Amino acid sequence: MASISLQGITKRFGDVTAVDDMRLDIADGEFFVLLGPSGAGKTTTLRLIAGLETPDTGCLRMNGDDVTAAAPALRDCAFVFQQYSLYPHLSVYDNIAFPLRAPMRRIAEPEIRRRVEQVAAMLHIESKLQRKSTALSGGEMQRVAIGRALVRQPRVYLMDEPLSSLDAGLREELRVELKRLQRSSGATVVYVTHDQVEATTLADRIAILEHGHIRQVGTPLEIYDQPQSLEVAQRLGSPAVNVLPAAWFTGSADPHATHVAIRPEDVLLAPDDGSQSYAVIECSLVKHLVVAERSGVEVRARTMLDQALVPGARVRLSFPPERCLFFDASGHRLPAA
Repeated sequence: MASISLQGITKRFGDVTAVDDMRLDIADGEFFVLLGPSGAGKTTTLRLIAGLETPDTGCLRMNGDDVTAAAPALRDCAFVFQQYSLYPHLSVYDNIAFPLRAPMRRIAEPEIRRRVEQVAAMLHIESKLQRKSTALSGGEMQRVAIGRALVRQPRVYLMDEPLSSLDAGLREELRVELKRLQRSSGATVVYVTHDQVEATTLADRIAILEHGHIRQVGTPLEIYDQPQSLEVAQRLGSPAVNVLPAAWFTGSADPHATHVAIRPEDVLLAPDDGSQSYAVIECSLVKHLVVAERSGVEVRARTMLDQALVPGARVRLSFPPERCLFFDASGHRLPAA
């Protein structure tokens, strides 16, 4: 496997800067996730690592070797795309075996059979090997695409939203399988997604990308509990983090704070005592979620309830200072008061 280092990488397409002075180190054997909205530069970063794009400035290293100018075939990366990109005229077996028959990596047929059957068993598609790829379900086709990458045994696996076109049940199943396969093989994986559940389920570490910049790198728990900016705080969490006016926290907030964020599970709920009460908008016992409103600002609280609150009921919410996150007007994190 391989470590990866991006050192001051910039990539422009005309007037658009897709990746801007990116500095990032990915450890050997790490499951590393690039998380961000569309247009954040995630796929471009993946293509730069694969060698499908050439950086305008900067250096890219694998295991300490400079591969900035190396051809894609020499980098030994396997790419799994968002679309399955299978060969429709070939069987599942031949689709998976295809990279092992390429001129640069051709190996003996008995070894090809051993690897294909091993990977097919891992992905639970061993009974489909003789079918045409067009006769498979969406989940099975994506397993074949992943198998085609796994059979290569490359230094690095690059995965560009490989589960985004699948339904929720299949996404959850394949997330579990991908993490299991990565742990058992010790592979280095760089995985692109805009889905926070995928990111927090799979990642050893996450990089939050916005407009070609890395906003923060850390473990899922570090980013969730200690976001360095308001943008990062809003990127993880379902329901989303509450963003409240600093004026509500007079005496307890940093004087430079304009926004105070708190996670719904940290908001405390109590009966109305007539002071600074909130009007309930909706209440769901399925998610144990209360949505209330004060002065035009919605607040979400996730708490255990014996019975649902009716819309219009009054409640009192409190925000423990030790669980509040303070941000200035530009969205930068401030120390807690």
